[in-house]
Amino acid sequence: MSAYKLTIRNQTGVSQDYVFFSAPPMVSGGTSGPIYQHVMKAAPSTPNDGMVTLELSNKYYAIAGVYEKDDDSDGQSVSVSKSVPVELGHKASNGSDIVMGSSVTLTVKDKSSVDLGPPTTPGAGKLGCFQLNTAVSGDGFSFQDAKNNGILVGIANSKHTSIMNAMGTFTPYPNTTYQIQPTACLWVASGQRFDVGSVIMAERLSNTQAVDFNVRGTNNVTLIHDEQNRFVFLQ
Repeated sequence: MSAYKLTIRNQTGVSQDYVFFSAPPMVSGGTSGPIYQHVMKAAPSTPNDGMVTLELSNKYYAIAGVYEKDDDSDGQSVSVSKSVPVELGHKASNGSDIVMGSSVTLTVKDKSSVDLGPPTTPGAGKLGCFQLNTAVSGDGFSFQDAKNNGILVGIANSKHTSIMNAMGTFTPYPNTTYQIQPTACLWVASGQRFDVGSVIMAERLSNTQAVDFNVRGTNNVTLIHDEQNRFVFLQ
């Protein structure tokens, strides 16, 4: 069963280029670098009267990897070195107790090579979160090392050897314990092409629509992209 499903119906009269991405995850527990969003699905040249859908699963992964180019350049993708499955903190079946989310440790060697240890489940992840710990860090690293060498950590929705399913990544600080929580909000943008996995900045896109599934009260939303170039929620 899908955790969330977002469908776009193209009724603009012409073909459209669409990209989907997630709102940034919430990161707490310590200082981090900027949180980057990534293209989760691209649908170039979607024909008029055509449809495209993004479905997210209930499975999440902690990820660690590196980028090779300027950290604020749109369209630059990131290679994932390691991904491990995690459970988010959630309420037990009795509705009152909390089952703690997974805990994962980041290891950095030679100030540039990253690895993730096996998850501890249940661990110390708070409600809706998993925990990422950089306190035990192999040879050690500084934030400047992480920034200079392009180290990123974050959360993905399904396991692949690339960043294509990343919901958000950031540059970590050492000796920090993060709580990482995915959001129930997806974005769609039209009019520009990006590769799947590219770093993307919503504020630089001209035609976007956010879909907060909590606000909509459903996990299945359809948008009509109309002739006025508007995204309209299908009632």
